[in-house]
Amino acid sequence: MGSNLHQQTVNVYKGNRDLAILMSYDFFTLADQLAGIIARKEAELRVEQAVYGLDVLDEKNLQAVLAEGLTLFHEVAREVHYPSSAGKKLTHRKRCDLVLTTSGRPLKRDSTLPSLFDPPNQSSPEEALWLEVKVAYQFREGGIRHGGYGNQWRDAVVEDLRKMETDALIREAGLALVVFNESDAVLAKDIELFEGILMRKEVLAGFRQVRTTAILDRIGHTVCTVAVWPTIQR
Repeated sequence: MGSNLHQQTVNVYKGNRDLAILMSYDFFTLADQLAGIIARKEAELRVEQAVYGLDVLDEKNLQAVLAEGLTLFHEVAREVHYPSSAGKKLTHRKRCDLVLTTSGRPLKRDSTLPSLFDPPNQSSPEEALWLEVKVAYQFREGGIRHGGYGNQWRDAVVEDLRKMETDALIREAGLALVVFNESDAVLAKDIELFEGILMRKEVLAGFRQVRTTAILDRIGHTVCTVAVWPTIQR
Protein backbone atom coordinates (compact mmCIF):
# COMPACT_ATOMS: atom_id res chain seq x y z
CA MET A 1 0.00 0.00 0.00
CA GLY A 2 1.39 3.42 -0.89
CA SER A 3 1.89 6.46 1.26
CA ASN A 4 -0.95 8.93 1.48
CA LEU A 5 0.86 11.71 -0.32
CA HIS A 6 -1.09 14.54 -1.83
CA GLN A 7 -0.99 18.26 -1.43
CA GLN A 8 -3.24 19.79 1.20
CA THR A 9 -3.55 23.20 2.76
CA VAL A 10 -2.87 23.26 6.50
CA ASN A 11 -3.97 26.21 8.61
CA VAL A 12 -1.51 27.16 11.31
CA TYR A 13 -1.55 29.69 14.07
CA LYS A 14 1.10 32.02 15.36
CA GLY A 15 -0.10 34.54 17.86
CA ASN A 16 -2.96 36.42 16.19
CA ARG A 17 -1.97 35.42 12.65
CA ASP A 18 -3.56 32.67 10.58
CA LEU A 19 -1.28 31.13 7.96
CA ALA A 20 -2.12 28.67 5.18
CA ILE A 21 0.68 26.25 4.26
CA LEU A 22 0.63 23.77 1.38
CA MET A 23 1.81 20.35 2.57
CA SER A 24 2.16 16.93 0.92
CA TYR A 25 1.48 14.62 3.86
CA ASP A 26 -2.09 14.02 4.96
CA PHE A 27 -2.22 14.27 8.76
CA PHE A 28 -5.88 13.23 8.88
CA THR A 29 -4.92 9.90 7.33
CA LEU A 30 -1.76 9.63 9.45
CA ALA A 31 -3.85 9.97 12.62
CA ASP A 32 -6.16 7.20 11.36
CA GLN A 33 -3.17 4.95 10.64
CA LEU A 34 -1.61 5.46 14.08
CA ALA A 35 -4.92 4.94 15.88
CA GLY A 36 -5.54 1.81 13.84
CA ILE A 37 -2.21 0.37 14.97
CA ILE A 38 -3.12 1.01 18.62
CA ALA A 39 -6.59 -0.50 18.17
CA ARG A 40 -5.24 -3.66 16.50
CA LYS A 41 -2.62 -4.18 19.20
CA GLU A 42 -5.20 -3.66 21.93
CA ALA A 43 -7.51 -6.19 20.26
CA GLU A 44 -4.65 -8.72 20.11
CA LEU A 45 -3.93 -8.23 23.81
CA ARG A 46 -7.59 -8.79 24.69
CA VAL A 47 -7.70 -12.03 22.70
CA GLU A 48 -4.54 -13.16 24.50
CA GLN A 49 -6.09 -12.06 27.84
CA ALA A 50 -2.80 -10.32 28.52
CA VAL A 51 -2.11 -9.12 32.03
CA TYR A 52 -0.16 -6.13 30.75
CA GLY A 53 -1.16 -3.69 28.04
CA LEU A 54 0.50 -1.20 25.72
CA ASP A 55 0.66 1.28 28.60
CA VAL A 56 3.52 -0.62 30.26
CA LEU A 57 5.76 -0.20 27.21
CA ASP A 58 8.32 2.57 27.47
CA GLU A 59 8.51 5.26 24.81
CA LYS A 60 11.12 3.53 22.65
CA ASN A 61 9.24 0.22 22.60
CA LEU A 62 5.94 1.90 21.76
CA GLN A 63 7.66 3.82 18.97
CA ALA A 64 8.82 0.46 17.62
CA VAL A 65 5.23 -0.84 17.62
CA LEU A 66 4.04 2.23 15.71
CA ALA A 67 6.96 2.11 13.27
CA GLU A 68 6.24 -1.53 12.43
CA GLY A 69 2.57 -0.78 11.85
CA LEU A 70 3.30 2.22 9.64
CA THR A 71 5.36 0.08 7.25
CA LEU A 72 2.02 -1.02 5.75
CA PHE A 73 1.66 2.49 4.37
CA HIS A 74 5.11 4.09 4.19
CA GLU A 75 8.81 3.46 4.23
CA VAL A 76 9.81 4.05 7.85
CA ALA A 77 13.22 4.92 9.28
CA ARG A 78 13.87 5.19 13.02
CA GLU A 79 16.28 7.34 14.99
CA VAL A 80 17.47 9.35 12.00
CA HIS A 81 20.05 12.10 12.46
CA TYR A 82 18.85 15.58 11.58
CA PRO A 83 20.16 16.30 8.08
CA SER A 84 21.65 19.75 8.70
CA SER A 85 24.02 18.25 11.28
CA ALA A 86 25.80 16.12 8.63
CA GLY A 87 29.56 16.16 9.04
CA LYS A 88 29.49 16.29 12.83
CA LYS A 89 30.40 13.32 15.01
CA LEU A 90 27.48 10.93 15.16
CA THR A 91 27.48 11.08 18.95
CA HIS A 92 26.95 14.86 18.73
CA ARG A 93 24.03 14.72 16.31
CA LYS A 94 20.39 14.95 17.40
CA ARG A 95 17.98 12.36 16.03
CA CYS A 96 14.35 12.27 14.96
CA ASP A 97 12.13 9.42 16.17
CA LEU A 98 10.49 8.40 12.86
CA VAL A 99 10.96 9.51 9.26
CA LEU A 100 8.32 8.53 6.70
CA THR A 101 8.76 8.41 2.93
CA THR A 102 6.80 7.06 -0.02
CA SER A 103 6.53 3.26 -0.20
CA GLY A 104 9.34 1.88 -2.37
CA ARG A 105 11.47 4.98 -1.83
CA PRO A 106 13.37 4.64 1.47
CA LEU A 107 15.17 7.59 2.99
CA LYS A 108 18.73 8.22 1.86
CA ARG A 109 20.76 8.45 5.07
CA ASP A 110 23.88 10.58 5.26
CA SER A 111 25.34 8.46 8.07
CA THR A 112 26.02 5.48 5.80
CA LEU A 113 28.30 5.32 2.78
CA PRO A 114 26.74 4.60 -0.63
CA SER A 115 26.93 0.98 -1.79
CA LEU A 116 25.99 -1.15 -4.79
CA PHE A 117 23.07 -2.53 -2.81
CA ASP A 118 21.35 0.81 -2.15
CA PRO A 119 17.80 1.09 -3.54
CA PRO A 120 17.86 2.97 -6.85
CA ASN A 121 15.23 5.55 -6.00
CA GLN A 122 15.87 6.83 -2.47
CA SER A 123 14.08 9.82 -0.98
CA SER A 124 15.95 12.94 0.05
CA PRO A 125 15.41 14.52 3.50
CA GLU A 126 13.38 17.28 1.85
CA GLU A 127 10.88 14.72 0.52
CA ALA A 128 10.30 13.02 3.88
CA LEU A 129 7.96 13.59 6.79
CA TRP A 130 10.00 13.97 9.99
CA LEU A 131 7.94 12.88 12.96
CA GLU A 132 8.68 13.22 16.65
CA VAL A 133 6.71 10.62 18.63
CA LYS A 134 6.20 11.26 22.32
CA VAL A 135 4.34 9.18 24.89
CA ALA A 136 2.76 10.28 28.17
CA TYR A 137 1.33 8.10 30.92
CA GLN A 138 -1.01 9.30 33.64
CA PHE A 139 -0.32 6.20 35.75
CA ARG A 140 2.65 3.97 36.42
CA GLU A 141 2.51 0.19 36.68
CA GLY A 142 0.60 -0.68 39.85
CA GLY A 143 -1.91 2.14 39.37
CA ILE A 144 0.36 4.81 40.87
CA ARG A 145 -0.13 8.30 39.48
CA HIS A 146 2.81 9.43 37.37
CA GLY A 147 4.30 12.48 39.06
CA GLY A 148 5.91 13.67 35.83
CA TYR A 149 2.81 13.27 33.64
CA GLY A 150 2.63 16.92 32.56
CA ASN A 151 6.35 17.35 31.94
CA GLN A 152 6.43 14.21 29.77
CA TRP A 153 4.72 16.04 26.93
CA ARG A 154 5.17 19.73 27.48
CA ASP A 155 8.59 21.35 27.78
CA ALA A 156 10.54 18.36 26.41
CA VAL A 157 8.22 18.13 23.39
CA VAL A 158 8.60 21.83 22.62
CA GLU A 159 12.37 21.43 22.57
CA ASP A 160 12.14 18.57 20.06
CA LEU A 161 9.85 20.59 17.80
CA ARG A 162 12.26 23.50 17.85
CA LYS A 163 15.05 21.20 16.71
CA MET A 164 13.02 20.20 13.68
CA GLU A 165 11.64 23.55 12.66
CA THR A 166 15.07 25.17 12.43
CA ASP A 167 16.58 22.47 10.20
CA ALA A 168 16.90 23.91 6.69
CA LEU A 169 16.74 20.46 5.02
CA ILE A 170 13.45 19.44 6.65
CA ARG A 171 10.46 20.66 4.66
CA GLU A 172 7.66 18.74 6.37
CA ALA A 173 7.50 17.70 9.99
CA GLY A 174 5.05 16.85 12.72
CA LEU A 175 4.42 15.71 16.25
CA ALA A 176 2.60 12.52 17.22
CA LEU A 177 1.61 12.43 20.86
CA VAL A 178 0.37 9.16 22.38
CA VAL A 179 -1.34 9.67 25.73
CA PHE A 180 -2.60 7.04 28.14
CA ASN A 181 -5.03 8.41 30.70
CA GLU A 182 -8.18 7.79 32.67
CA SER A 183 -10.73 9.76 30.61
CA ASP A 184 -11.43 11.88 27.55
CA ALA A 185 -12.14 14.85 29.81
CA VAL A 186 -8.63 14.79 31.30
CA LEU A 187 -7.11 14.53 27.83
CA ALA A 188 -9.13 17.44 26.39
CA LYS A 189 -7.97 19.75 29.17
CA ASP A 190 -4.34 18.70 28.82
CA ILE A 191 -4.30 19.18 25.04
CA GLU A 192 -5.67 22.69 25.41
CA LEU A 193 -2.91 23.47 27.92
CA PHE A 194 -0.29 22.00 25.60
CA GLU A 195 -1.42 24.06 22.62
CA GLY A 196 -1.27 27.14 24.81
CA ILE A 197 2.38 26.31 25.51
CA LEU A 198 3.08 25.95 21.78
CA MET A 199 1.64 29.41 21.15
CA ARG A 200 3.58 31.03 23.98
CA LYS A 201 6.81 29.39 22.80
CA GLU A 202 6.02 30.52 19.20
CA VAL A 203 6.18 27.01 17.79
CA LEU A 204 4.24 26.99 14.51
CA ALA A 205 1.79 24.09 14.51
CA GLY A 206 -1.25 23.20 12.44
CA PHE A 207 -4.62 22.14 13.72
CA ARG A 208 -4.55 18.83 15.54
CA GLN A 209 -6.02 15.51 14.51
CA VAL A 210 -7.12 13.41 17.50
CA ARG A 211 -8.15 9.75 17.65
CA THR A 212 -9.06 7.90 20.85
CA THR A 213 -9.13 4.14 21.45
CA ALA A 214 -10.73 2.48 24.47
CA ILE A 215 -8.37 0.13 26.32
CA LEU A 216 -8.87 -2.25 29.21
CA ASP A 217 -8.17 -0.70 32.59
CA ARG A 218 -5.07 -2.61 33.66
CA ILE A 219 -3.20 0.08 35.62
CA GLY A 220 -5.70 2.98 35.64
CA HIS A 221 -5.84 3.99 31.97
CA THR A 222 -9.10 3.49 30.07
CA VAL A 223 -8.22 5.36 26.86
CA CYS A 224 -5.22 5.71 24.59
CA THR A 225 -5.27 8.83 22.44
CA VAL A 226 -3.16 9.72 19.43
CA ALA A 227 -2.92 13.43 18.61
CA VAL A 228 -0.93 14.66 15.63
CA TRP A 229 0.05 18.17 14.62
CA PRO A 230 1.84 19.30 11.45
CA THR A 231 4.63 21.71 12.33
CA ILE A 232 5.82 24.44 10.03
CA GLN A 233 9.46 24.92 9.17
CA ARG A 234 10.88 28.41 9.59
